[in-house]
Amino acid sequence: MSSPPAPALPEKIHYGCGQNVLPGWLNVDGFKDYYPWQLVSPEVQAHIHRAELAGAHPFPDAVFRFGFAEDFVEHLDQAESLVFLSEAYRTLQTGGVLRLSFPGLAGVLRRHFRASNFAGASTGVHEAYTTWHHQHFYCAESLQLVATHIGFRSMVAVTFGESRHPELRGLDTRPDQIDLNLMVELTK
Repeated sequence: MSSPPAPALPEKIHYGCGQNVLPGWLNVDGFKDYYPWQLVSPEVQAHIHRAELAGAHPFPDAVFRFGFAEDFVEHLDQAESLVFLSEAYRTLQTGGVLRLSFPGLAGVLRRHFRASNFAGASTGVHEAYTTWHHQHFYCAESLQLVATHIGFRSMVAVTFGESRHPELRGLDTRPDQIDLNLMVELTK
């Protein structure tokens, strides 16, 4: 007797969801030591698929129409982010869109590196990297370079909560970071 077919995956995936579970989305997180799984209530855990997002994603090719990651990419070092973006690309359908919102390098420099001396740089490192366990910040130009190299056909800057795709509207949760975050949509 054959086993029943695996349940169909939703067409939308939410990467690095933390405790922000989106209804109708596949909510995925790997959780790190600084944000352990044990801090997540069992009720929320039941709606999160655990996966290491800086490695091979356990999903088939071309399965998702939409992806979303808010305040996630900056927690990956540059090499890990290349793997993540490559795997997100692989699992998107042709024409699929990945929405990213994360602290961009320009915003980080404006907000956290206010003095051009050792004390100012040390304060910036503490505020932007150490306090939040951030590893790497893309600027629009470097993300465009990476996205193009991976194969995304376009990268469009978007504003907080807005998208030409109804599925991607109203997802952003951090209005306090509008001046800090780089918000883009990458289309495969």
